[in-house]
Amino acid sequence: MTDPRLIKSSVIPSEGNIDDFAVADVNGRPWAVCASRNDVWTWDLIGDEWLERPLDDFDNGSYGIPVYPDFEHMDVTVVDGRVLFAAGGQHQGPGLWDVMSGELLNAPPEFRSCVHALGMVPVGGRITLVAGGPTPEVWVWDPADPGVEAWGPTDDEDAEEQEPRELPGHSDDMSDLALGQVRGRPVVVSGGDSEVLLSDLESDELVHKWSVDGLVHAVALSEVDGRPVALAVTDSGESELRIWDAVGGEPVGHFPTGHTERVSTVAAAVVGARTLAVTGSDDGTARVWDLAEGRQIGAPLAGDEGEVWAVAITPVDGRCVVLTAGRGGVVRVWDPSV
Repeated sequence: MTDPRLIKSSVIPSEGNIDDFAVADVNGRPWAVCASRNDVWTWDLIGDEWLERPLDDFDNGSYGIPVYPDFEHMDVTVVDGRVLFAAGGQHQGPGLWDVMSGELLNAPPEFRSCVHALGMVPVGGRITLVAGGPTPEVWVWDPADPGVEAWGPTDDEDAEEQEPRELPGHSDDMSDLALGQVRGRPVVVSGGDSEVLLSDLESDELVHKWSVDGLVHAVALSEVDGRPVALAVTDSGESELRIWDAVGGEPVGHFPTGHTERVSTVAAAVVGARTLAVTGSDDGTARVWDLAEGRQIGAPLAGDEGEVWAVAITPVDGRCVVLTAGRGGVVRVWDPSV
């Protein structure tokens, strides 16, 4: 029997897994930009059209060690009509491309692979990217400023590579990160082994550090009743969703997720008068939550053939929907209000 909350679903034409995805508004149309192995595809949620997006290769021979394309972790943002795609993974440091043209805007830096988490956000007219790895680092991209160096090798042999800023206090075993705004300031929240941290991206100041029991698998930023909050999914034998005030730092609440296996992803958004969160798990389900009430909305969203590795909450055709994807390469669109 088909779940009445399932609006539509579509399989990526490559028939591979979807390792990660992000939603971008492109000329008023929502796109799911999906990373599958080392390929990038876009899915127009309204037109139900998939397009493969070939990206320029970087010159592997310019590195001192072998570097191979790896889009395990990715993020997308739209700037002046350009859809920017950033990605990295175990075998590649953070790189930046223009999805529409495929142009390589910043090659991955040398000797910096093992990206565990990645996100980017516009800050002061520049793109700021945070990559969690052996040393959590902050990179900037500004094509209008010739003084901002490239991240990696370029055709100019005399060009110097950009030296990133380190992210003080954040763990080298960072499992996830999320970027956003808190009271008009750009911030990053990250999770690792037994701690969740929040930093100001302009000052690099560590604002809050919360200790938790067990591992932190996923984090997000949102608001609850107008109050900025940080979220984290922790696992100390039982998976829990924890919430803190992102300004004052005090705990707001926590409750068990009910998932039977690891929760690998979480997203949150204000929808009307409520703040919704969605968690995706290796148990093949996603769950939708009302954060103010600390309760699950409806039964788990099932149907995925395996692990759910990416989730999102986004408006489509005037209503808010939940997207899920992962093993099996199917993007599913759900109505959380049913």
